[in-house]
Amino acid sequence: MNNLIQLKSLAILMLIALFTFSCGSDNDAITISDDEEEDSLYDGELSVFEQGGDNRNVTINASGLSSTALVKIAFETTTNTMRRLYVTQNVSNFGEDPYEFSTGGVTVDDKKDGSLDLSSDNGNGFEFAIPFPIPASADSKIVYTIWATTGKGDFRDISKRNAISDTAVGTITINGSGTNDGSGLKTYETTILAAPLSSQTSQTFMSVFDGLKYRIDEGEETAALWDFGYYYGATNNASLASVANYPPLFDTTGDGNADSAIAGVSGVAQEELNNFYITTSTLDFDTITERSDLDNISIPTSERVTNLSVGNVLEFVDSYGNKGLIKVTGLVPGDGSSGQITISIKVQSSITTLF
Repeated sequence: MNNLIQLKSLAILMLIALFTFSCGSDNDAITISDDEEEDSLYDGELSVFEQGGDNRNVTINASGLSSTALVKIAFETTTNTMRRLYVTQNVSNFGEDPYEFSTGGVTVDDKKDGSLDLSSDNGNGFEFAIPFPIPASADSKIVYTIWATTGKGDFRDISKRNAISDTAVGTITINGSGTNDGSGLKTYETTILAAPLSSQTSQTFMSVFDGLKYRIDEGEETAALWDFGYYYGATNNASLASVANYPPLFDTTGDGNADSAIAGVSGVAQEELNNFYITTSTLDFDTITERSDLDNISIPTSERVTNLSVGNVLEFVDSYGNKGLIKVTGLVPGDGSSGQITISIKVQSSITTLF
């Protein structure tokens, strides 16, 4: 296998260049030696190969490490070409989050969805070294999950365009001296979603996976990550709807009439868009403190809620089976630039299913 890794992001090269590997002057490639003396520098070695003979699960004891564990990572395919690398981080079982590489003030976030862009030279095989942060306390652990795709993937679905197989992932578990299971619940406070604008510049949509908000005009790259969005209807007023069931509010023909929903304005196929099942709830938002507190929520039959007002509590189930609550805490009526809704969210942490 070729020992060179070329990423299209200069930032990842800066990241890896912190370590003493030789750099090619012509192509900014990073050379990693295969000799035993250099291999001893690694705290772990992870490999995910299509043909087998690999080591997909690595466990590292953080004892004796200062702040990071240096892991040698290798991927190899013969059938498909790898285009992107996805990495998630799960700290003490609180749930998966997209992992952002950062060092020396440089954050590697090469594609808009948070994945790393692999160059064509490394589409069938690569090796490189990454320093992964270790647990901040002795009684915790961090699990990193890594997989490669042939195109746009999904942080919540490792099988989507997986370059090797539906279950081909690597995991790096870095243990402290104990365990801390956490609540299994994520909370997003005071999230403001804007009413959609014809310019498509409003932050109208969000993902309950990481709490990020998205502009409509970012849809080509990110619409498949969105869960739901806000709009203010002429008769139904303040409303939330799943991305897959969002109303056709956008004029894409220029005739002054709304004729397109999210698939039309983003270019993302309808089947790629997330369903988000939502309805009103009688649960007390403020008393929910554990993942299990939400287990009894049944999948709603609707993907929209309308005529919302401050104080409303909604329950939902996302496309990945995670359950949660939304509480409306603020509202500015209207469909113009000042229109917005403020919400708080509690949702079960996503857990990657490996097999």
